[in-house]
Amino acid sequence: MELGALILFTNRLAETVAFYRALCLPLEEEDHEGGPVHFACELGPVHLAVFAAAEGKAPPHRTSGGTMPGFAVPSIDSTFAAVEALGSKVVQPPEEFPWGPRFLVEDPDGRTVEVFQRKQ
Repeated sequence: MELGALILFTNRLAETVAFYRALCLPLEEEDHEGGPVHFACELGPVHLAVFAAAEGKAPPHRTSGGTMPGFAVPSIDSTFAAVEALGSKVVQPPEEFPWGPRFLVEDPDGRTVEVFQRKQ
């Protein structure tokens, strides 16, 4: 068993795509013959897609119905600088953990995202 897809819905498509691209995700525009235009990429065996949605925000961090995706990045420092430059809300600044450094940040819909760099 493995995770095959992670689908995110947002009412702020342009800002959300810019945010996840700042996390080094190679999101590309896709249009599948009559389906809604969206942005997607492959992350190993996982298909990640971002679709436009109606108004609303993600549930608050650590509440029922919420999710917290986590992404390993090549450089925690440059990624943190990139999301700060977008004006993203930092939930927890970079901190060292036994598995490597990480920070928590909100995407444009208020979804908390974990960003970490694996120890080599």
